[in-house]
Amino acid sequence: MESLLNGQQQMQFGQIEQAWRRGWMRGIGMLSAGETVAELPRWNERPQAVLYMRTQGIGDVILATGTLRAMALAQPSIALDVLTTAQASPVLERNPYVRRVHVLPRTFLGALEVARTIRREKYDVVIDGKITRGASFIRSPALTLASRAPYRIGVGGGNHPLVFNVCVDRFDRSTTHMVEGSAALATPFGVDLPATDLRPEIFLSEQETKSADEVWSASAGHAEIHRERWLINISAGAAPRRWPNDRWIALSAHLRALSPEATIIVVGSVADWSSVCDVASRGGAVAAPTPRLRDVLALVGTSTHVVTADTSITHAASAFRIPTVVLIQQGLTQWLPWHTPHSAAYWSGSTIESLSIASACDALDGLLQCSHAM
Repeated sequence: MESLLNGQQQMQFGQIEQAWRRGWMRGIGMLSAGETVAELPRWNERPQAVLYMRTQGIGDVILATGTLRAMALAQPSIALDVLTTAQASPVLERNPYVRRVHVLPRTFLGALEVARTIRREKYDVVIDGKITRGASFIRSPALTLASRAPYRIGVGGGNHPLVFNVCVDRFDRSTTHMVEGSAALATPFGVDLPATDLRPEIFLSEQETKSADEVWSASAGHAEIHRERWLINISAGAAPRRWPNDRWIALSAHLRALSPEATIIVVGSVADWSSVCDVASRGGAVAAPTPRLRDVLALVGTSTHVVTADTSITHAASAFRIPTVVLIQQGLTQWLPWHTPHSAAYWSGSTIESLSIASACDALDGLLQCSHAM
């Protein structure tokens, strides 16, 4: 009897929460500028200021760069700005399709100041770029309201049409790659998705490329003439995706045995520096510090192969078309490298602990065979 009552209470609380969420979203929509359901603007009539909001992880922003390029090329008259996090903003440095990057602070007062800035910009169009797990319940609608933009583009479904007056089709994230899911937001700009190159893209300066080449040359210890450059990233954004050091050591040693002349560099987050050094010293590789995101992006862009856990480095490699071995959970194929040669070592269960050294070595062997056949 008690469990039945608890179940009924939970159901009632759930219904109250759903009603409150719907009321909140409806209120945001009613207070926002523009029509409830809007017809698309005539893009060529006058310049339009567009704000694309993607306040998620580094990898999410990398995957969205192809969408940003597609929108900018489809409508050259628009001025395209991006709102993102401090961690992800370096991805957009030197991007010729983005006019300005706004950084959303973590503090409430900082977010208020950004909201005021957005309002002063008088954007014509605001786009909620969050396509995974539905739109943000508080942050995205609130920033959309603050922008006072008459055109509000977002993924449809659920309560989203209460906030967004231009909705694109929701995609099936179990079967659709995240690049394609993100690109749906470009359709209101007249982008023909099947005919459009949606590849992610990262732009390096000459100095960044030169500095990365110097790291590779110093790590080689000998003249680099047609030698392979393997970059191994051991860090992951979440503990369940962090493979143990001893297995990374075994995989690096396996690679060294297969490619004795290759230059192998191990990288990771600042917090994982001791592990980076351990894996490199015991796995026949060299540890390279990458205190800034742009440092590791430059090493990715100047490598010939990448080995990484399922993290933003996977998508950075696809932005540079670098063949990649990725350690990834079974069923997450929508996060694999986009249109880039790759080999996946799949793990099952709740953590990467289930992934054996043998499975990862098999994936590495598979990529090597493909590379040598090309």
